[in-house]
Amino acid sequence: MKKEHISSKKDDVREDYLANRVMAVFVAAVVLLFGLSYLWNAYNVARTFFAALRINTILIWVSAAALAGSLVWLASDLKKGRIKTAAVFNGAMSTVFFAVLLGSLLLIRYNYSSAKRVLYVVIPAIAILHLIYCSYQREFFSLCLTHSAVSYAIWIIAKASDRKLALIAAVAAIAVCGVALLIYFAARKTDGLLHICKLGLMALDNAGVSAKAVVAVYGITAVLVAAAYILAAPVAYYILYAVAAFIAGAAVYFTVKLI
Repeated sequence: MKKEHISSKKDDVREDYLANRVMAVFVAAVVLLFGLSYLWNAYNVARTFFAALRINTILIWVSAAALAGSLVWLASDLKKGRIKTAAVFNGAMSTVFFAVLLGSLLLIRYNYSSAKRVLYVVIPAIAILHLIYCSYQREFFSLCLTHSAVSYAIWIIAKASDRKLALIAAVAAIAVCGVALLIYFAARKTDGLLHICKLGLMALDNAGVSAKAVVAVYGITAVLVAAAYILAAPVAYYILYAVAAFIAGAAVYFTVKLI
């Protein structure tokens, strides 16, 4: 009875810190979008253009320094073989935040006309992926992570007028599928646990998940990417919708399992 009480208490603590982390990530996403919106809007006004340029440059250097510090923090955690998962902030979280911030600032600095279209998708997507990471099985998180990257690549293929750019996007998306399979088979041999440096990373919650199903998912995805590149727009858009529908279906399936 006492053990059950302790286990229940630990679960409550875990739920509390997960809720706090998710809230922190979404607040950070909202603040980022508001701040970056001001920056790219300032570029469109002649009297604030140079001020925006200076602010952007300063923020780039500050975020680059913060990213370097976060990487040192993360490296220290990896060297010790632990990351404080029960903390709202840790080296991994800080690294991702400043990497996203630096990338966003660089995009605004050198291509502010495209920044709005890209960042209004990427930043909320990262926040949603973190929610999935905290709340769902690792299999669904991996699926969302890989297929978000694949969807973005297909979108580039559909939009790109330059066939070389479309080819690069297609190759990158197929490579993502290949790497996902390699990680799956590596994790399957160790009951879902991957070892990076001294750190154990749970890649699969269910190591017994069907290998045929995983190979089929990523194999079909790779074929769809190839078809999107060969057939280009408008067929590539329909393939993109099909991938999105698959993710939505997977979300329903894993949500039912969660309940």
